[in-house]
Amino acid sequence: MSAFGCGGDGDGGGGASSSSSGGPRDASVLEDGAITPTAACKAEGGSAPVAAPQHVRNVETKETGWFASPLVVDVTGDGKPEIVAALYSTMIFDAEGNLMGAKGTATKGRVYAPHVVTDLDGDGVVDVVVGGNEGTVAAYEVKGGALSVKAGWPASTCSAGQCPEARGMAAADLDGDGKVEIVVTTTNTQKTGAQVFVFSADGKLFAPGGKADAWPRYNTLSGPGNDADFNGQGNHGYGCFGLNVGIGNIDDDPGLEILVTYDNHHINAFKPDGSSMLASGWYTNRQSQFDGQRMGWGQFIRWVDPKVEDDHYHLHTGEWPDVKTTMWLQWTASPPNVVDIDGDGKNEVVGIPNAEMKEPYETQAYAFMVLEGAHGDGERAGRRKAGFEQLPMTDKPAVRASDDYYPPDGIPAPTTVSIVGDARPEIVAPINDGYVYAIAPDGSRLWRYDFAKGKAKVFASEVVVADLNKDGVPELVFGTYSLEEGGGTLVVLDNTGRLLHEIALPGQGKNGNGIGVPAAPTIADLDGDGQLEILVQTFDHGIDVFTVPGSGKGCVLWPTSRGGPTRTGAGPSTAK
Repeated sequence: MSAFGCGGDGDGGGGASSSSSGGPRDASVLEDGAITPTAACKAEGGSAPVAAPQHVRNVETKETGWFASPLVVDVTGDGKPEIVAALYSTMIFDAEGNLMGAKGTATKGRVYAPHVVTDLDGDGVVDVVVGGNEGTVAAYEVKGGALSVKAGWPASTCSAGQCPEARGMAAADLDGDGKVEIVVTTTNTQKTGAQVFVFSADGKLFAPGGKADAWPRYNTLSGPGNDADFNGQGNHGYGCFGLNVGIGNIDDDPGLEILVTYDNHHINAFKPDGSSMLASGWYTNRQSQFDGQRMGWGQFIRWVDPKVEDDHYHLHTGEWPDVKTTMWLQWTASPPNVVDIDGDGKNEVVGIPNAEMKEPYETQAYAFMVLEGAHGDGERAGRRKAGFEQLPMTDKPAVRASDDYYPPDGIPAPTTVSIVGDARPEIVAPINDGYVYAIAPDGSRLWRYDFAKGKAKVFASEVVVADLNKDGVPELVFGTYSLEEGGGTLVVLDNTGRLLHEIALPGQGKNGNGIGVPAAPTIADLDGDGQLEILVQTFDHGIDVFTVPGSGKGCVLWPTSRGGPTRTGAGPSTAK
């Protein structure tokens, strides 16, 4: 069904190709972290330099795009891939960019989160799931290239008087029955509201083992497995404003867990039945009425300084930390990935929260955080992974006024694949300080690339990874956006952070939301010639399709947003 292939300061660094805009700050490789290009894939006989992507066509959508990366999937079963796009409506185009059938309009408003393409119920028919505004989530069946609303859908995420926007989506078979569940996170801010919904293939709330109150979460029920009094203080959520969900196995049973990040400084881990997982017994409650109670993943604020966390949640000593003087971590838009960061066969959780201080809160940096899973007896669950006790930190992004909405900040979505050829993955991510960072699995910074060239409010998409010249060494691809005329670019880096190509998108328009590429590009063989295409969905002028001469399908490590068509935040370095 899928057309995807199988499954990385100072002023040094290389220059750009003739397609680049040039400039003294194009690329930077840290002198103390300089690396040599190393094969991370099987070479296919390529030896020529990476060719500049060549523009093939624009696919006209007549709608503003957001963070929903297009997908390249054979949805008709004829062996030829199509483009599945979600902007405000849902659309299918053939490889030549022709709209197939009517647009899907079962959701309200924009589609913010990357949509899912899979066969939900194993009936051999491809399904497309999208989340909109006003509490709407729709699943479409694709028959003959046409979209039709699947029986039982649309589903609703309304709760506590709010019908919020879907900002995160991921899909997996959570209970091993051969059917796929859909996890949706929303912007609900009500104290009694729910932010995390799980739906079955039929559009009903997922009820594993007949547990009718498993989802949504957080609920207002008391007792074992519920949220009102979980470990005394209970669980409380507040708005998931980015692509805030990941799925993977973070303990020793065969089942999958759901990781969710919130705008109240919390990250939580759920079992498929909706129950929250316990963090390490190292962390205990300091509140007098719950003194000494072991806490769950989602019951405590994470602070930048590990000593603050240890004093506050373990030793229960000293003054309570105060954000006016001490940086805490805010997970507002940080999607979690589940990945085996050290190659030991056990997954960790990766996220890139804002490090905030002052009131009103002001982001001082972004922090690369790796937390251990609940393996063995769970005594390391939620603890910082070795090498990440002191968190790798970025520069401070520009401070924006509270009413400065456009263009929206970039999403610090981690890409977790091996870019330098050893068995362990790096963490590559665009950050709103204007750089793409590459962080090694030991917590050291390999390099960073200055895509903003010192300009404020220039942002980048999530990074995708593929070998673009068949030499076994992967390249990194992303887009940029701003409010500047002609602000959209397609950027290709080598695995050392050196700029290979920077191409201004042709035919850019005007759009008050942004100009350029907010969503991760998608890399796939769209036309079936064995050569890769790069698709970029823009705010302002639909979808641009580029081809990369001399490329092949043998090594496409992170092909689209969140790692693949089910958007789980997993990849080739995720342990099963």
